Amino acid sequence: MSNLKESNTCPDGYRALSTSELRELLQNDDKMDQILRLNEKFQELQVDREMLQTTNRSLAEESLARQPRLYNGKLQLAEKYRELSNLATTCWEKQSQRGEFDPPLKTQRGGGVLGGGMPVDDRCQDIS
Repeated sequence: MSNLKESNTCPDGYRALSTSELRELLQNDDKMDQILRLNEKFQELQVDREMLQTTNRSLAEESLARQPRLYNGKLQLAEKYRELSNLATTCWEKQSQRGEFDPPLKTQRGGGVLGGGMPVDDRCQDIS
């Protein structure tokens, strides 16, 4: 029964056993119980693996389907930042024409006009 150890590591390992070794294995109730438990556990793991692969594939497909929308959103955001930059430049030009040479607008969250905060200074709100 020295080949029994090898049979546990390979599902087809029982094919390598001789007829007498297989008969001996069938008569050993403890060993058969162990083989059945391992086989059931293996089958459960295969089902779990298949379920995880299906879930992973579904998530990957969903992610790929959202890529165009994300790309379009990034383009729209970049365009909005360009518009904001143009408006800020126009505002600063109008301020300099009026003789108001204040530094660029600061925002409530910091980071300048392009940093994402709301302007604290209301002088540029009449630009349209």
